[in-house]
Amino acid sequence: MKRLLLPFFALILASCTLPVRTPPAEQAESSSSSLSVSSVSSARIEEVEGTGERAPTTEELTETGSLAERLLPSGVLEVGEAAAPVTLLIFTEHNCSYCRQFLTELFPRLRSEYVDKGILKIQIAMLTLKKYAASSDAAHGLICASAQGKGFQMHRILFQNPNKSPDAIRSYAQEMALDQKTFDACLKSGATAELVSGQEGWAGSLNVSVVPAFFLNGEKFIGLPYYPDLRGRIEEAIKKAKEQ
Repeated sequence: MKRLLLPFFALILASCTLPVRTPPAEQAESSSSSLSVSSVSSARIEEVEGTGERAPTTEELTETGSLAERLLPSGVLEVGEAAAPVTLLIFTEHNCSYCRQFLTELFPRLRSEYVDKGILKIQIAMLTLKKYAASSDAAHGLICASAQGKGFQMHRILFQNPNKSPDAIRSYAQEMALDQKTFDACLKSGATAELVSGQEGWAGSLNVSVVPAFFLNGEKFIGLPYYPDLRGRIEEAIKKAKEQ
């Protein structure tokens, strides 16, 4: 067991000190460009109360084909081609209805139009909400499933199921055929808790206090966007990336 966990903790030690007011490129590897704040995209938000070497790339087999994913040293889950020129970072939470709407309605379109073509990669960071008792448990579950290469599958399951208790999350992991002993140890690990806390601190340093919140190649916008607006932002980001 110690040998199994050593690589995981080595990654964690590289990412548990997220300094305040530091550009996200130094926090979640692959974010391109420094941050700038744009106008609020909509009021569709949920309020909050109160990176180094990558993990190996894996692929999730879905009804539409395989989806490459990686766990970054900061605990952020990245899906899509690592070399994609455009990065969409999202701060999300598994009880947030607008966050779920992004996953079920916008993500499939983004995947078909940009992710599967190697143009866009999406980074998923968690911002726990104190009003939800199991919010932190869900974030732990996502990180621990990601450590075994099935983060996006767990991400979807957590949105689909209202029960996000530790016992429920363990049952989801069992259904996903994850290594149960490794998963349980990860859930209880103080290092995993540090990753969750580190993402919360990172969000605070970026003045993110609501979910969903987005950074598209460093440009910030909050609230669930309408797809034509999001598509327009991405096309502009693609244009800028080609000009660089």
